[in-house]
Amino acid sequence: MKSFKVFCFVFLIVFTASPPSFSQDRKPAQNIAFNFVEVDVPTVIKFISEITGNNFIFDERVKGKITIIAPTKLSIDESFSLFTSVLSLKGYTIIPTGPKTYKIIPASQAKEEGMVSSEEKLPVNEAYITRLIPTQHIKAEDSVTFLRPVVSKDGHLSAFGPSNLLLVVDSATNIEKVMSILKLIDQPYAQEEQARINVYFLENADATDLAKVLEGIIKNLQLSYKAAMRDKQKPAPEAPILNITPDKATNSLIVFAPPSDYENIAQVIKTLDRRRKQVYVEAMIVEASIDRLRDLGTKWRATAKSNGDPIAIGGFGNVSTDTLLSIITGLTGFTVGGMGNFLDIPVTSISSSGTVTTQNLTSPGFAALFSLNDFRDSINVLSTPQILTSDNEEAEIVVGENVPFISKRERDITTTNTVLSSIERKDVGITLRLTPQIAEGDYIKLDIYQEISALKDTTENVLTTIGPTTTKRSTKTSVVVRDGHTVVIGGLMQERDEEGISKMPLLGDIPVLGWLFKSKNVTKNKTNLLVFLSPHVVKESGQLAKITEDKQRTFVEREKFYSEGELLVKFRDGVSKERALEIIAQKGASVIKHLTGINVYHIQLKLNQEVEDAVKDFSSLPEVLYAEPNYKVKMQDAPRQRTNTDDGDRIMTPGN
Repeated sequence: MKSFKVFCFVFLIVFTASPPSFSQDRKPAQNIAFNFVEVDVPTVIKFISEITGNNFIFDERVKGKITIIAPTKLSIDESFSLFTSVLSLKGYTIIPTGPKTYKIIPASQAKEEGMVSSEEKLPVNEAYITRLIPTQHIKAEDSVTFLRPVVSKDGHLSAFGPSNLLLVVDSATNIEKVMSILKLIDQPYAQEEQARINVYFLENADATDLAKVLEGIIKNLQLSYKAAMRDKQKPAPEAPILNITPDKATNSLIVFAPPSDYENIAQVIKTLDRRRKQVYVEAMIVEASIDRLRDLGTKWRATAKSNGDPIAIGGFGNVSTDTLLSIITGLTGFTVGGMGNFLDIPVTSISSSGTVTTQNLTSPGFAALFSLNDFRDSINVLSTPQILTSDNEEAEIVVGENVPFISKRERDITTTNTVLSSIERKDVGITLRLTPQIAEGDYIKLDIYQEISALKDTTENVLTTIGPTTTKRSTKTSVVVRDGHTVVIGGLMQERDEEGISKMPLLGDIPVLGWLFKSKNVTKNKTNLLVFLSPHVVKESGQLAKITEDKQRTFVEREKFYSEGELLVKFRDGVSKERALEIIAQKGASVIKHLTGINVYHIQLKLNQEVEDAVKDFSSLPEVLYAEPNYKVKMQDAPRQRTNTDDGDRIMTPGN
């Protein structure tokens, strides 16, 4: 150990800033030529010490031979840099220990002894130093992974999170590289300067609704940025400046965002701005008389055909109410006089020679061949609304009257004891509200609300003091039905009294004495409300055009089919039953039936009176709300549909 100290002391004395090879009256050479071949390392160290004036400390581990050949002359700084590079090749490096003093050690020990440097300008050489580098805009931890490949094998790179500092121990050359790269990536986000105003015109989506969706996305994005900033109080990029404002007039979105963020937002908008499918729903609201359906069994007929030719027609005996209602629910796309699904019935025959032959007869479910008189006494079609709406959008149809109700009544006792009433109007009639949702596999989910309300017959005194009384039947449910198929909702039962008058023509219309020639009877009628729904998915504009064309054609055909000499008349609220009967009698007509549920009079016109003339005559009266012919529905075959027994679909037949 003592000999080592002496050795170091000797080298320190020998390699001083004033080498003996230079005389006191001349300066060191400014341009040096290198031509060393297999020269001992200590000899080269001595030479560099003489020309640079630097002091070097090293021990016996620094040894070996090196070769340096430089055809051009180098400056002193270039010579020192070349010297440190040659030492690096031999596995050595220099560590600054003081002014113009360096220690030469193996490179593997450099990171434990590197001198901390705070100078802005680093020496361009292989001298190992330790440098603390602060980051301004990015996390120090995030930059470690990115910069690690630049650091040498014997160097060191780590981050100090609380102060957002990088600790680098490496050669000055490598540290210079690290700082250059860090300068490029440690940049402010600078969103305020980059943000721009963009306008996106929507083609299908609603601007207000879509803006709410996008605002939710932006809010979550900003929350994630705030969470990053709270994470151990480490700095993070500022939350991006994003603002979206809808413009209803042009159905567009005004987006204030940087270009890079706007590209992402525009892609999301483009994905959401799609044309949604539509759903066309055909509905039929039917009020069926349970008691009178029993008498219609013999009025139903079935036919069959083989190879397109009709071969049989037969009848059924009286069927029960439950069976007949099952038949009604089996009529796909049920219309009055419509036909149900076609059935394939196997028929086996044996010839005289003993040959057995089996063939299928194609039979419609049922064909309604009963007359209008039978129909009106058993089934009352209250409404046949059709609704077209977009997927997941609520649609509503209301057919009825806006009736005034007394909502509040007060007596003014301070003046004339006047009674003050507050009136509130409510819809009374038929309300159908539904929301379709298209699912995979041509299935449609329907959220349905159906309400039937009607004014109840009340006395004049009750109407004046309390107000009108209404009856209400409603159902709220969700069903799943296949595209083009029919679902029926029933079970809303009601029992009411119906008045009927039987009279002799002319004599029964005589005031007072007419009661000698007519009679009045009251019967209880139990009815069931059935709602038939057939949804159709409209995927393209061509389908919608076809539906419109079909409905126009059906309406034209419907105008041609109504009962001669019959009329349906609805009087306004406040017109008493006695006054309504008086008006009907004055027109020479008679009441066939009073549909009390909807307050419509089914009347028989006087002989030889045209229906069109009677419609105009009754419609002109101030007491009449509307008058229309008693339409029939033309007999038409329902579309032929396939029976799927594997997925739950089936055809309703008697006895099912």
